Amino acid sequence: MAEQSTRVTDDEVLKVIEDHLVVRGVSAERIVRGATWKADLGIDSLDILTLTQELEDTFHVKIGEEDAIDIRTVGDAIDYIVRVSGARTESEAHGV
Repeated sequence: MAEQSTRVTDDEVLKVIEDHLVVRGVSAERIVRGATWKADLGIDSLDILTLTQELEDTFHVKIGEEDAIDIRTVGDAIDYIVRVSGARTESEAHGV
């Protein structure tokens, strides 16, 4: 039986971000890679915190406090989740 890829894609992360923000009144058209949380999307610190938690829970990753500070745009979040989930997947594949 072929092994299924567990690698997270950009689209999967974007979908979680969109779902989280749209219910908070952010227009889906505004949720693009270059959009900043506060200036472009108008979300506050609590929204960012709950989004971070949702990303951690959904993709089974841990976003450290210092890393979270550096995640300022939708694209930053996507890139971070894809990178750390890929690193985790590589470790699992090698039995680490």
